[in-house]
Amino acid sequence: MPENEHLNPNPPAPLRSYAMQRTIGGILWLNVFVAILVMLGTTPKSQEQQPATNIIIEQPEIDLVEREVADFSLTERSTETITKQDLLGKPWVVNFIFTKCVMSCPTNTKAMMELAEKCKGTGVRFVTITVDPERDTPEQLKGYAEIYDADPEQWLFLTGDKAEIHRLIRESFLQIVEEREGDDRLLGYEFAHTDRVMHIDETGKIVGQYLATDPVEMATLARVLKGERETPEDNKFLVPKSLPNPLNIEAPEAGTSEAVSAEESSENPKEAAEVVVEDSEVEPAKEVPTWITNLPAVNASLNGLATLLLMLGFVLIKQGKIQAHKATMLTTFGVSVVFLGCYLTYHFGLQYYTGEAQKSFPDLGFIRQVYLTILISHIILAVFVPVLAGMTIFYGLTNRIEKHRRIARVTFPIWLYVSVTGVIIYLMLYQLAGV
Repeated sequence: MPENEHLNPNPPAPLRSYAMQRTIGGILWLNVFVAILVMLGTTPKSQEQQPATNIIIEQPEIDLVEREVADFSLTERSTETITKQDLLGKPWVVNFIFTKCVMSCPTNTKAMMELAEKCKGTGVRFVTITVDPERDTPEQLKGYAEIYDADPEQWLFLTGDKAEIHRLIRESFLQIVEEREGDDRLLGYEFAHTDRVMHIDETGKIVGQYLATDPVEMATLARVLKGERETPEDNKFLVPKSLPNPLNIEAPEAGTSEAVSAEESSENPKEAAEVVVEDSEVEPAKEVPTWITNLPAVNASLNGLATLLLMLGFVLIKQGKIQAHKATMLTTFGVSVVFLGCYLTYHFGLQYYTGEAQKSFPDLGFIRQVYLTILISHIILAVFVPVLAGMTIFYGLTNRIEKHRRIARVTFPIWLYVSVTGVIIYLMLYQLAGV
């Protein structure tokens, strides 16, 4: 055997890939461990785990029932008169806006537009009622509806008498609406009103309420309307059977600071319920800019690009094309840096505009457990990527080849896993779950 073979600095091929195999195995075991924790954490506790001592507290039984929408007669944008009777026979969804609104109304209407698009062919009708009928004439509503490409056969826009509309919202739907006065009456902020979307069945009963500014709740409503699931308990609209108007909400007097007052709603104080909402308590909802709502798709695209570049860099180094490999991996690192910037911008922006830094995956049983397993392992490994990638690149640029190779065999599978699962998380959260 020639002497120079004993001086060969390159280890055998199986040893070169052993570090990468161990890293891949570690990633798999991490997923197994996380999956077990997720299943334990999301599975209801058995009776054996419950406290041995049962404390029974007797409470009076209250019969909760669905509330029926009161009769109304309003004017559609086509100037046709629409009554409650015209909507019976098919389920319908209603929201409340005014066209001059600069708060949450554009978001609410866009959510209704997307909901109507998802529910085409289901027979569900959509109704938008203005809280500012004095300015929102049929002609004004017609122009507003055209902005959202509203089908007049599927989506109605109603106006009418302001007192009747506000009474309908307060006393029938039991939601807040207030006309601001004095110094509080700013342009585009003339009315404070609910952001909830109400689901009414074919008999005219209110069966559900959903927050229009919450994409998760609107995705849930879409599934309910398409018959894919029942109304969730948290979204059911139930009131005590013994109270015809549980909140006893009366219209606020002009010039007062109270949004709702019920002190004079009943001669018997035991039957009266008082709800007072000060102007300072009604915070204008911030509309999330479109560029922020588009960032998840941008982030997924950057993760997808990083995945392709990582694979290309791997192939290039296997072919001995060192310079091409170097350029590719530096580009990959740059893409990941841009992704990190977009990722942080999205979550900080979401926190600022909605008060929540992230979106929650809806309760889809086993699918949610799979999602949480991928998400948690993704987050854990993503913490190490900047450090590992930085060290790998540093050793490569300083020509410390052996150290570069050793750490690269650990960095590559982790970086690749984080990039691939980033795309999977986007698809599961925003496409599969419809958030």
